[in-house]
Amino acid sequence: MITQFVDPWDSAEQAKEPQYSNVIWGQVEASSWFCVLEKGVGKVEFDPQVHNPDQRRTAVEITIHPLADMGLQFDVIRNMIAESREWASFVLPSIHDLGISPKQLNGAWVKVQIVPLTDKNGNVVTYTDINGTVKEKTTIKFLVLFKNEAECSEDYLASPGKPQQTTEYPNGNGSGNGSGSGSGSGSKERETAYKFLKVYVENACRTQPDLVAVQKHLETMIAQQPLISKYFTAESPEVLDLIAEYMMKK
Repeated sequence: MITQFVDPWDSAEQAKEPQYSNVIWGQVEASSWFCVLEKGVGKVEFDPQVHNPDQRRTAVEITIHPLADMGLQFDVIRNMIAESREWASFVLPSIHDLGISPKQLNGAWVKVQIVPLTDKNGNVVTYTDINGTVKEKTTIKFLVLFKNEAECSEDYLASPGKPQQTTEYPNGNGSGNGSGSGSGSGSKERETAYKFLKVYVENACRTQPDLVAVQKHLETMIAQQPLISKYFTAESPEVLDLIAEYMMKK
């Protein structure tokens, strides 16, 4: 028997990026509502009796629940403002390419890809996380619309390599989840961090005199808690939404 030697450097030199890098098969959960962007708070529900019509924006919330066959324990979540480049130039055109309108997204079975978010000059948009690390922002691009779960599953199982995880995290767009893993333990850890986060936000809203003080307090507190700061910052949409929720109760 002749043993053939294969040089790993030859393989490395010819290696290419996986065809299905950062691709998710799954079901969409989508919703939209009118909001106002308040400084230091984030999205607040639009009230025509209180807010100027010029302030009204459209919040779009999209969650991709991965196909069970993929074995992933996290959802891919993107919260956007429709009056933004991300939605108007990236996400919406890819929805139209499927031959449907955004109204038809909820409940649909799809294949999506997590792609870099670029500015009008084609440069990748970046952000700096709480640790001072510069990271690239990403968004989602819809690739295929399936008739049902069975068709979605069939397409996934027929894909080369049957990818079961991505290099991107559920909220890897500068809006919360900056690290962690796609494992079940990572998902549970993030849920635990969020529970603690809610307590910190509630206490800050109750004890601090104004919104600026609330955010300053949370910035300090989150930075001191490794579990929370692993997934959230004082600027995370989850934090801003919680602040808005508690402030409206006062």
